[in-house]
Formats: sequence, structure tokens, C-alpha cells
Amino acid sequence: MEVPAVDEFFAFCLVYALGSVGFVVFKFLRIPNPALLGSMFATGALNIAGYYPRLSTRLISFIANAMIGVMIARQIDGTVLRHMRTLFRSVLIQTIGMLALSLACGGAMYAICGTAAGGKISLSTALISGAAGGITEMTVFGMSVNADVAVIALIQLFRVVTALTLIPYLSIIGEKMGGRKKNKTSSDRALPKFSRGDYALLALCSMTGAVIGFWLKVPTGTMLGAMIASGAVAISINKRYGFDVKLRYIAQIGLGLAMGQRISPDFTALLGSLLIPALIITALMLVGSTLLAILLYKTTDFDLTTCLLCSAPAGLSQIGAFAEEIGADPFTASVFHTARIVGIVTIYPWIVLPLIS
Repeated sequence: MEVPAVDEFFAFCLVYALGSVGFVVFKFLRIPNPALLGSMFATGALNIAGYYPRLSTRLISFIANAMIGVMIARQIDGTVLRHMRTLFRSVLIQTIGMLALSLACGGAMYAICGTAAGGKISLSTALISGAAGGITEMTVFGMSVNADVAVIALIQLFRVVTALTLIPYLSIIGEKMGGRKKNKTSSDRALPKFSRGDYALLALCSMTGAVIGFWLKVPTGTMLGAMIASGAVAISINKRYGFDVKLRYIAQIGLGLAMGQRISPDFTALLGSLLIPALIITALMLVGSTLLAILLYKTTDFDLTTCLLCSAPAGLSQIGAFAEEIGADPFTASVFHTARIVGIVTIYPWIVLPLIS
């Protein structure tokens, strides 16, 4: 059904309002990453029904990607880099292990979906779905290579929800088995806060980095350019900036609108066939990450609970919250997950692109 053309601004307000409703519903249901997923599925349903208005989402996607890059980079400062130097070998092994595990899960999904889903899932979609990155970051990468972002978001969501559900039980096992304890790392992250002038510089540099990344056609270049530029600013002036949660929601809802526009009516036919691949690659990811945690436990002085959190295939913010709740070392866990996310965002696309070209 073709929808009559409407005013671009009115169309944007209408779709953004619907995306915001999806965010509220998903947040009420306690679904991870509610702003991104809620807006994506709400506007995707609109698109499936044939009522998505004529709306160019290119600028919306660009701004949202740049904001997400700035959001990720707030974890990169001099303190994290100094702590990473003391853990370089362990962090490197974990990051390489997660990259290899991501490729294995993506390959397994592609092999399974060749029969289970009638071969309808592309290699790019499978490899990105299996990556141990964040839901937002991997869907951004998927958009850049025209992969099926709805499938990617669903598989990523299934993995995150499963990991977050099992972490409390794994922590109980860790407390019973982990005898060695290490004093929690004293965090010197109480850096000076950005001034208004610093934020102006941050905005200028991040947008410049986003434009350069987009112009160079780097994979996820807008997000990556903004992330590198923002992190460089924070490190160079030795300060740490904040990123209001409302801005994060605004950016993720905007990105969800662009993703929802790509959800076609054919997607509903894939839902049933995705269950088996999701179960298999999630199990593979959890087994592999647990083995990496045991390796970390054997080669460091960290307790097993902290090691399990350092290797858990979930989001950085959720892991930080869990660490505080179960008495693990949140700062060390954040260092490992920062390295994992940055490594997958920056390196994984370059591994995947030659495979799908």
C-alpha cells in the first residue's frame, strides 16, 4: 500500500512519537536496550502494515550514530588505558578469544540457517548476529552493509537476555568455587569534569570525526569516527565527560526509526525459524565465554565471579550493574568489556567484510 506523501517534519514527529511509545512499553517490560529495540519494532510494525510515511532517515541515522559513538567513548580515558596496560596480556587474550568466538557463532548460524531458515539469512547477517558486541553497535554495523538488522537485533537480544539471566547463577557457582580473591582495584577515575567549553570542543571534534568516517566509507564509520575523536579529546585534556541518559535514549530511538524502516513484511515469516539458531549460537557463546573466564581465573589473581563477568557476552552497562550487586570488581570488568566492545567495533568489521564481499 502506498502512503500519500506528507510533510517531512510531520512525518518525522509522527514516527518518532510511535518509536517513543515502543521505548516506554519495552522499558516497562524490562527488555534490554528498550529505546533502540522498542522504537525499531514499533516502527517496523508500522512498515510491515504498509503505513510507514515517506521519510528520509539518512540524516537521522547519521546524527544517531555520531551520538552513540560519543556515548561509547566516554568509557575511554587515561585511567582505563593505564589499567589496561597492567592487564594487557589478559585483556588481549580475552579480546582475541571473543573475536574468534564471534566468528564461530556467526559461522554456525549461517550453516544452520542454510537449512533451518531456507537459506534466507545472508552470510553478513549471520556473522554480525553472532558477534559478541552490543545490540546497538552490531545493528549499526548491519545497517552499513545492508544486512537484515531485525534478525541481528533479535539474535543479539536473545543472547543478552540469556546471559543476564544466567549471570546471577554463575556468580553463585563462582563464590563457591573461587577461593582466590584480589582486592578491588582502586579506581582513580575521579577526573575533572568537562566545562562548557570542553563540551563545545567535544561536539565539534566528534562531528568532524563522524563526517570523516562517513566520507571515507569506513565500516560503521560515522559511529567509529565520533568515538575515536571523542576519546582523543577526553584523553588529551585528561578529563571525563558525562553523557545524559536522555541523550542516549534520544539517539537510540532515532536509530530505531531508521532500522524499523528496513523491516519488511517477509521478516515475520523468519521468526519461527530463528528460534533453533538463536538457541544454538547462544549456547555456543556461553560455553566459549565460560571457558575464557576459567582461563582468566587460572592465569590471574581475580576471583572466579569477576572472571565470569569479565567474559560474559552482555552489555557494559548491565555488567557494571551486576558487578556492584554481586560483589565483584566492577572497574576491572568494565576494562575488559571496554576492550571487547572497542575491539569488536573496530576490528570485527574488517574481518567480516572480506568474507562477505
